[in-house]
Amino acid sequence: MNSAAFSLGDLVRTYRMKSEMTLSELANTTGVSKGTLSKLENGEVKKPDFQKLQAVMQVLSIPYEDYIELYVQGERSALSLWEILEEAIERKCISTTISRIAERYLTIVKGESYDAVAELYQFTMKQDEQDVKLVLLKLIIDYSRSHGIMQFFAKGLFQKYRIERNDFTKLHETYLSGKCILEYADFLHEEEKVKLFYMLAVHAYSLSEYRESIELNEYVIVHAKPNNIYRSYAIFAVCNAYYYLNEFDKSREYFHEYSKFQDAYSQDNVKFMIGCINARSGNVDLGMKQLESYLENPSEWNIVHAVVALMDIYMSRLDVESAEKLFTYETLMEKSIIAHRTAPLKRAHLAHYYKLKGDILLHNNDPEAALEYFAKSTIEYKNISAHDKAYNWLCV
Repeated sequence: MNSAAFSLGDLVRTYRMKSEMTLSELANTTGVSKGTLSKLENGEVKKPDFQKLQAVMQVLSIPYEDYIELYVQGERSALSLWEILEEAIERKCISTTISRIAERYLTIVKGESYDAVAELYQFTMKQDEQDVKLVLLKLIIDYSRSHGIMQFFAKGLFQKYRIERNDFTKLHETYLSGKCILEYADFLHEEEKVKLFYMLAVHAYSLSEYRESIELNEYVIVHAKPNNIYRSYAIFAVCNAYYYLNEFDKSREYFHEYSKFQDAYSQDNVKFMIGCINARSGNVDLGMKQLESYLENPSEWNIVHAVVALMDIYMSRLDVESAEKLFTYETLMEKSIIAHRTAPLKRAHLAHYYKLKGDILLHNNDPEAALEYFAKSTIEYKNISAHDKAYNWLCV
């Protein structure tokens, strides 16, 4: 007796009795013969006709997810399973249902494993819903690993990392899992490999692991094609990493190389970064003037960084009045981080701004407003896993 058919039959019988319908009444309502319904309930139908089954399920109000997983266990047509997978995704079924349908599909076409995984991977990458994409990627990873299909094992890991790294509350965990992919990076195409190294470099930078970030970015600089956008990003990232390590000669070296890029984004970074480097490397007055000049026409890319850099200079000089004038940029700063994937460093700088503003408000004898900004700082830091900084206002 086919277990899937028996399970489906048991499901139909349970709902039919709950609805207090006879087989004859169900047959008249659905157009499915009484004999077919009887055989279905008794497990005598090895593979129920899907259209007839759906008619029965609809009349008995049996949820799609309750019967589809049972049905696919008896389905042996790869094409039918593919169509059911598409339907389940369109119906926004839960991830376990989607995974089991896809798993059954891979089982059916096991004689053509590589092609089947390749097709499922391409299908997965076209999905808009991240939850759907993740559950299918996990299946691809597990299946590819167990069947020795290392190319799609590596691709699956890489794409899974690309999604999970956007959860900034788990930056440390996702960075460690991301680094594990390097062991399988040679199974990726060179362009994918460059992207992986760059994404890990940015991740390391966000965690203040500047040496690791430099090392990862150097791979990108060496292996990316000259016109690859990630190469320019990597050069600027190394410039910034050396900047935060206070190795300003190295920072200037990469800054000089980065200055050669003439696109608007790069030139905006150049205009902003020169002020930061000068201020941090000893020429504070020049750096301060350059940052003030930049803020006359800032971009949304760097407004948060520029305001915080300048505010730090003012506060180091106890120039509270000048620091307070920077409050006028707050709305623009907050608007620039509306996108949920805004880089963690920008969010960290906004959190630092909130902390500095809280300090100023406390200095101005406005403790209630100060606490509000300390709380905002805490929330921003927690959202990027910076728990060590989240409550530093308690030291005030």
